Amino acid sequence: MGIVYQGLDAQIERKVAVKVLHTHLIEGDLGDDLTVRFQQEAKAAARCLHPNIVSVFDFGFHESRPYIAMEYVEGIELKAQLQSDSQYSLAVAADITIQILQALEHAHAKGVVHRDIKPANIILLENGDVKVSDFGVARLDTSDLTSTGFMVGTPNYMSPEGLQGLTVDKRTDLYSVGVLFYELLTQRRPVRGLSLDETIESLDVLGHLSVQNINSIKPILRRALQPNVEARFQTARDFISKLEAIDDMELSEAKTGFYISPDAKTLIASSKPDIMANTLSSEVLESLEQTLAKYVGPMAHYLVKKSSKKSQTMEGLSQILAQHIPNETERQEFIQNLTSSGIYKKGNANQTSNTANSSSVSRIFGPNDSTSINTATQSTIIKTISADEIKKVADALVFYVGPLAKRLAKKDAKNSVSLDDFHQRAADNIPNAKERTEFLSKL
Repeated sequence: MGIVYQGLDAQIERKVAVKVLHTHLIEGDLGDDLTVRFQQEAKAAARCLHPNIVSVFDFGFHESRPYIAMEYVEGIELKAQLQSDSQYSLAVAADITIQILQALEHAHAKGVVHRDIKPANIILLENGDVKVSDFGVARLDTSDLTSTGFMVGTPNYMSPEGLQGLTVDKRTDLYSVGVLFYELLTQRRPVRGLSLDETIESLDVLGHLSVQNINSIKPILRRALQPNVEARFQTARDFISKLEAIDDMELSEAKTGFYISPDAKTLIASSKPDIMANTLSSEVLESLEQTLAKYVGPMAHYLVKKSSKKSQTMEGLSQILAQHIPNETERQEFIQNLTSSGIYKKGNANQTSNTANSSSVSRIFGPNDSTSINTATQSTIIKTISADEIKKVADALVFYVGPLAKRLAKKDAKNSVSLDDFHQRAADNIPNAKERTEFLSKL
């Protein structure tokens, strides 16, 4: 929804984090609704003053753009820590989970359901403390913005009722915490295709936990991951009590045994664009992302980041990004928007010749058609990749990228020359290498 800047509260000389809503979202068809949602995030977080929740200091508008000023936290996202292949003891995994649950216990008492508990919204501090952030899709008990029929959240961590667009309450957060706890212990998420019994029994292969540890956590996970809301933990306190009651675990060891992996810090650093190494400035990349988002949605951020590593020129990067827009009219419009905005200029020093500039659109889409695939190849693709194959890929892809899966699958099928090529193109939409391999294995 926005960009987060490091700022300074000059009056009391403290660092703050300032989240600002993207301009193109404010000006879009849903601008008014998104502005209200953004304000709701501020209200939800401001209700919750707790050591395990990122504090909100202020909400306002600057030149018609809404902003939220928040506590600045020095730490690492749990997502990066998990991607670093760090293994946790039961005590550390339980301690992190308990701190998340303590934050939710407080939020739930204030009438706030977070609805998007996931590793990217959990910040780990060097001293072992945990902070829960981003109440962007939180449901306030006074709100009608997140009503029945809308799927809001991140699919990989959503409860069954959330995925179905049903009414959710605090127990949907507890299901998400159950998924997180499982991932902390196993370094992978529960596979939705497996039954609950199969998921729980998969714990038996964990080499870093004792048999006694595993037997202690099985009933806790079995209850946390119940698809039936009534059979699940009913409150965060119930969940906490069960974790604290594990008799073969010493929670006091968690703080001394906790550490942030150096690999996690490297992952964080590598995920940020290397402005010095790239001839395109951060402002240009941000403008590209905002322009592309109109056509592909939230995937724009990932696509620009990924594609900017493949091309150091505006022409090359535009060509790569345009190929991710399924509709031919929208592809042409995308290039025209870049040209009219001044981002994409003929005669740019990064481009090789005026001839190349003047024919940029035809070089992206081909001289006689707005796709780079000729008619003969297209007919082959239609015969090779069936609607059933596209559906199969989309159904598998939704676990990793969410609601965009169907659109991405159709686009990749159109640009593929074989079934293997189709599968590989679909896998390239998944940022995490381990998850790409898992996806291809499923197919």
